Amino acid sequence: MTMQRFDPFREMRRFNRLMSNPLWVGQRWGDPMEGDDEQPSDTWSIPMDVRRDDQALTVSASLPGFAADDVDVSISPDRVLSVKASRQSEVTRESEEYLMRERRTGNFSRAIRLPSDLKLDDAAVALDNGVLTVTVPVAETAQTRRLHIAGGAASDSA
Repeated sequence: MTMQRFDPFREMRRFNRLMSNPLWVGQRWGDPMEGDDEQPSDTWSIPMDVRRDDQALTVSASLPGFAADDVDVSISPDRVLSVKASRQSEVTRESEEYLMRERRTGNFSRAIRLPSDLKLDDAAVALDNGVLTVTVPVAETAQTRRLHIAGGAASDSA
């Protein structure tokens, strides 16, 4: 038996999937559902913080214990930032037995859509002490200019 960290929203997600499935009548509540995060082969979500100032948008993702070679970061042409990581399960000896296992193994991923006013080509990525930081500079915004109307002078007719 493996212990799982309590997630108060897990049951809400399962309930929403249960109700949106057209064949929900044949599904029992305790049965694993497709995409259910209780199945060990699933992809786990990566926690992220996104902040922005006048200079850049910064995404910080928690990836404790991952090496840079285990992490893939990409930005697609449609401005979607994708972070993917993979951790293989450790080999255990036959004489060992887990009393508690909270470190997750498998595939981890997260994708977010970035705003359109960023310089995607100038993005920088760093992984330091288990925190992945993606920094994307903000593009200079176009200034609204007032245009002078050239040409005819106003005629005085009285």
